[in-house]
Amino acid sequence: MFTNADAAQQQCRFESPPTKDYYELKMQFCDSNSCIVFTDEDRLERIRRATSQCPGVRKIICLRTFPVRTEFPENVLDFVELTQTPDQPIDVKVSMDSIALLPYSSGTTGRPKGCLLTHRNIGAMLDIAKNHLEQELAPAMFGKGNPATWQKEHTVLLLPWYHAYGLNTMLETILLGMTGIVFKKFDTTVMLNRIKFYKVKLAWLVPPMLIVLAKDPMVPIFNTAPYLKVIMSAGATAGSQLLEEVKKRFPSTWLCQAYGMTEMVQFTTLPRFEDGNSFETVGHLASNYEMKIIDKQQKEVTGTGKIGQLCFRGPTIMKGYLRQAEADIIDSDGFLKTGDLGSIDEKGRVHVTGRIKELIKVNGMQVPPVEIEDVLLLHSKVKDCAVIGMPDEHKGESPMAFVVKKDHTLTEVELTDFIRQKLSSYKWIDVYKFVDEIPKTQSGKIRRKKLRQMAEETESTDSSEETSKSEKA
Repeated sequence: MFTNADAAQQQCRFESPPTKDYYELKMQFCDSNSCIVFTDEDRLERIRRATSQCPGVRKIICLRTFPVRTEFPENVLDFVELTQTPDQPIDVKVSMDSIALLPYSSGTTGRPKGCLLTHRNIGAMLDIAKNHLEQELAPAMFGKGNPATWQKEHTVLLLPWYHAYGLNTMLETILLGMTGIVFKKFDTTVMLNRIKFYKVKLAWLVPPMLIVLAKDPMVPIFNTAPYLKVIMSAGATAGSQLLEEVKKRFPSTWLCQAYGMTEMVQFTTLPRFEDGNSFETVGHLASNYEMKIIDKQQKEVTGTGKIGQLCFRGPTIMKGYLRQAEADIIDSDGFLKTGDLGSIDEKGRVHVTGRIKELIKVNGMQVPPVEIEDVLLLHSKVKDCAVIGMPDEHKGESPMAFVVKKDHTLTEVELTDFIRQKLSSYKWIDVYKFVDEIPKTQSGKIRRKKLRQMAEETESTDSSEETSKSEKA
């Protein structure tokens, strides 16, 4: 059951340069050989532009969102008409190992690729997730020893359903009989209002939403802390400092993290209630999974605290990418190489320390960007931030920070002093750039490639200005 939280709410040939707002749609429609597309009136024109050069798409099915009824173009079918079609029994046999979903993911590198997820993959993940909800989240939500009254509960479904995390939390909501509160888009005030009105106990979030909970002045005003019993963050790893800031506003809430990838359907590590708040870990290996950690030479790393690339094997690992192979992402033993660095501690909890390709090498020292971002977010005048490594002829690379101001009086000098009080000298930031927002994916991952492009554009502009000044002089 769902309730709307905001009522107002074949190969393609690119014969002309692709328009930004539908380029990704066009690429996925063609790559997947889609023949039917579902949309609503808000996005209909964008979908029609995207499908105009995709001959495989034969029909667009549209849900009406506007009160004024308009005639749809010839290849667009009103969803209401579809539901009024007489039922006809069909005999369909589906293999558990046939493809059920084809979500697109950038994987460890490169452009988005279709992940071949089977019915067996999806079923296994839902079993694992449902068991975790009943065994670990239920005691936090209803109290130890108390019966779980799932069918009386509401949860906020803030995450996009085209993302693995959002899709699966929606399916888990249905499986348990909860009511999902669906949002047209993320809005802080609407979210807080719905949490308070429906006395929501569970919220599945991503790190950018945690930043809102930690820093937005509306949060204390709505006083949702007494209702939220569990906040689970995933999609990207949140820093411990950010989680501690959230905890100050939600002192009685179990604040935890999980880890997974689209290529593994959803979660492969999950938190345990007995461990308490997980500020620095993403929990334990979920049931039915195996994990190994490998070094740069692809040799397995043993022992607690040893950092290497996290690899997983289990029933939810995808078959592979659609018509593509990515540098042996699944090894000969069936382990999926995540591209994420991490370790395991003495209690068996998994720690994610960063992406292999995101590490900044400063004078040979490895600096995880998230560590610096974690500290920057502690500053009361910082709303959001991201750190990347830029080429440096003396150090190899040097950290550069993009910062969104919460207070317009914030200066580079303030941030420099703040960082130098908290971090070792090789982690100090050499260049700051103040921006209006940090580019991120829907799951909350920072788009560092985009930030590097922005940095290069800034550097190019600065060089041009210097050259112009020099010529004038």
